[in-house]
Amino acid sequence: MNLKRLFEIQKQLDNHIIENKALQGQDLLDEKVLALKVELGELANELPEVFKFWSNKKNNYEKALKEYVDGLHFVLSIGLDHGFHEDLAGLAIESIEWENVTVQFLELLRIDWEKYECGEGDYYHSGLEMFLSLGEMLGFTWEQIEQAYLDKNKVNHERQESGY
Repeated sequence: MNLKRLFEIQKQLDNHIIENKALQGQDLLDEKVLALKVELGELANELPEVFKFWSNKKNNYEKALKEYVDGLHFVLSIGLDHGFHEDLAGLAIESIEWENVTVQFLELLRIDWEKYECGEGDYYHSGLEMFLSLGEMLGFTWEQIEQAYLDKNKVNHERQESGY
């Protein structure tokens, strides 16, 4: 997956939304963090076998991938707000996997996405790594994630054009 390319594509979408909704100069970080946490909940809801011990419903990986890339849009957008895309060249992206998918979700929800410190104690960087690792834990390939992201990004642009 080409993260630099995805950040560039996300920047275009963010700019489109800001222009279309007349949001220039507004700090939208809190709204993006809340939206990411909502998307994580929607993703978890498509994976009942992960945490719904009371249910016999099966995981829906097709819908889960769509929810995952919805979350990826916000992860990238938050990174843009922090200027992370400018530091990307010098940083390695590593896998951060907790003991199971349930704990991975809980740790992602605990990340302080509003803070950004490049280097030691890097909140955003750790969150990005955990989010990407969640995709791996769910069995999504980088190619699937990138293609689903591109498909949804196109839909998001179309929605802005149609008054969504």
